[in-house]
Amino acid sequence: MIETNYLDIKGMHCSNCPTKIEKAVSEIAGVKDINVALSDENAQVTFNRNLTGISEIIDKIDTVGFEAKKVSG
Repeated sequence: MIETNYLDIKGMHCSNCPTKIEKAVSEIAGVKDINVALSDENAQVTFNRNLTGISEIIDKIDTVGFEAKKVSG
């Protein structure tokens, strides 16, 4: 099943940061799309929840040096 979640991301300081996050998350099996906005410090990620989960995606973002949190709602 395809799911879209929104994340708040802290720690981005330059235009390379979103690219770094998008590249890392795109390598996770099941991730269909990720768009990171530096100016808003957030991301929209679409994934197949049968193959991965939001916690794995957040862990990957944390691993590459940023702090991610799922937006409630």
